[in-house]
Parts: sequence; structure tokens; C-alpha cells
Amino acid sequence: MDLQTVRLLLLSAGWKEKDISTALASETLDMPVPVPADGGGARDAFFHLLTFTTLYSTVIATIVLMFQYLNRLLPDAASGTYDTYASDFSGIRWSLAVLIVSFPLFIFLSRILHAEFKKHPEKLFSGIRKWLTYLTLFVTACTLIGDVITLFFFLLDGELSTRFILKVLAVFLMSGLPFWYYFSVVRMEPEKYAASQAHKTFFGAMCVIVPLIFVWGIFIVGSPTYGREQRFDEKRISDFRLIHEEVLNQVYGDKRYTEPSVTPQVLPKSLPKDLESISANAQYTKISMNDPETGVAYEYIVKGTSYDLCAEFNLERNYDYDVFWNHSAGHDCFTFDALDTRSK
Repeated sequence: MDLQTVRLLLLSAGWKEKDISTALASETLDMPVPVPADGGGARDAFFHLLTFTTLYSTVIATIVLMFQYLNRLLPDAASGTYDTYASDFSGIRWSLAVLIVSFPLFIFLSRILHAEFKKHPEKLFSGIRKWLTYLTLFVTACTLIGDVITLFFFLLDGELSTRFILKVLAVFLMSGLPFWYYFSVVRMEPEKYAASQAHKTFFGAMCVIVPLIFVWGIFIVGSPTYGREQRFDEKRISDFRLIHEEVLNQVYGDKRYTEPSVTPQVLPKSLPKDLESISANAQYTKISMNDPETGVAYEYIVKGTSYDLCAEFNLERNYDYDVFWNHSAGHDCFTFDALDTRSK
């Protein structure tokens, strides 16, 4: 039976043209039909895009965390007010959240692609893989060049510090690792790619560095319970700020804004007698008079021209900025002088 007849019979049986050609070639040809050089498709594009996106997220988040840690370990008095926010953990928590999602995804997707390349070596020549790999090389190369330029600038400017050098090394490490790896494997032949130790070296280094940085961050910011307790304390302080503003508004009225430079000797009106009267006469916003965690009313104690606001705090606050609002853990009070019309 000739091949054309076999082909017609297979078509009538429901076979697809591509499957028929593959079957006939495997039976009649002495050598396998070569696969096209570019074996990539929509599925490969999806995996490559997602893999490189998670790589970028992981590298950026890790560098941000390294900078945060160095700012706390090696404070620099010449750096301005940035270091005074050493107790603000929001930046660290955001970066940790990025790592929780991005890094495991990057490792998982990389393993899938690596297995695909070993099973289908022709996919190493995929156009989407090469484009995204060279884009990554471009980004990391620019980062490394900028890193070195910054290093030499500060060296010539005579302003090098231990903290700055460590930050340069952090950027160099987290940008240099991906650059070295992808530059090494982007043009490897399938046989060399499968046997290369670069994969174990790169992913082994990432699996040591990133979890170490993550654990360090958890140690600094504490558990989720600690973070929730901290947010309750911040809400108490926010409530106290609003209560103080409302007390001044009710005591001074419009004079507080029309005569801001005048320091009064006596109060135009007496202080509100209790929190209920402050809430009932509030002019601008509804204020919570109860603890956000327990629901117990705050303490409000009038002392002549001053008054105290008290609450039960979960944690000690000892910031280098906004020091008026520092407090101890447990029961603590803030004393406000109503003759001082400034906001707190």
C-alpha cells in the first residue's frame, strides 16, 4: 500500500495532518525530522515572563531589605532624617510580603523551565527566552555599571562610609548573580546546558541568601501578633491627636486660627468636662473615645488649664522622632497644656 493511500485512510479515520506526517516520517525515514529552531509558543512566553517578573521582584525586595538592615545596624548622623524612622517597619513588611510570594514562585517556575529544556532541548533556542534573557542581562548590567559609578563618585568625593560600601556590595551581589548565571547559560548548547553546574550554583546561592534575609526581617519586625499590637497602639495615638485638636477647637473657636501667634494667659472657655461632651460638640470629625482593642473608654482628666489622656498600651514606643508620643507598655498618660495652641 502506497503512502498516499495510507494518508487518505488515516484522514478518514480522524487523524490530523500533523500527526499523520509525524507517523509516516518515523516509519519511513532513516533519520528523525529536525525540530524548528524556535520551539517557543504562548505557553513558553507565559512561563518566561512570569519567571523573570518574579526574579525582578525578588532581587529588588532583597536589596531594599538589605538597605533597611544596614540603616539600622550602621546609623549615619549625616544622612538626614531617614534613619530617625528606624522603628517604622512598614517598608520591611512590604518587602517581606513580596519575597513570600515572588521567591517561591521564581524557584518553582525555574524548575519547570529547566525540566522543559532538558526534555525539549530545542526550546533553548526560543526567541522569547533569548529576548527576555538579554533584557535581564541589560537591566542587571546597567545596575552594575551604575553601582560602580556611584562607588567611584563617593570615593572621589571623600564621603565613603562602611554602610555605603556594604550597600554597594549588596547591589553588586544581587545584580551580579543573575547577570553571571544568565550570561553563562543563554548561549549554551543543549548538551552543555544539561551538564552545567551553573544552575546548582546560582539557585543554591539564591536559596541561601534570600531565606537568610527573610528570616532577619522577621526577627526585626516580629510576629504578625506583634504587628497587630503595634497597630492598635498607633490607633490610640491617632485618637489622642484628634481629641486634642477637638479640645483646642472647642476652647478657642476661630481665634485659634485668626490669632495663631498670640499666646493666651487664660482660656477663652473652660475645658470640656468629659469625653462625652467633646464628642457631642465635635465640629469637624467623629472621634473614637474608646480603646480600639478593648472598647473601654479612654481616661480624660482635667487639671486646671491642662488635661491628661490615658490608655493601656501594648508595647513601648521609643522613637527618635515625634518624641511627645513616646510611651511605655501598659497604662500611660499624655499631659496636654491647653494654653499651648500648637498641634501635637
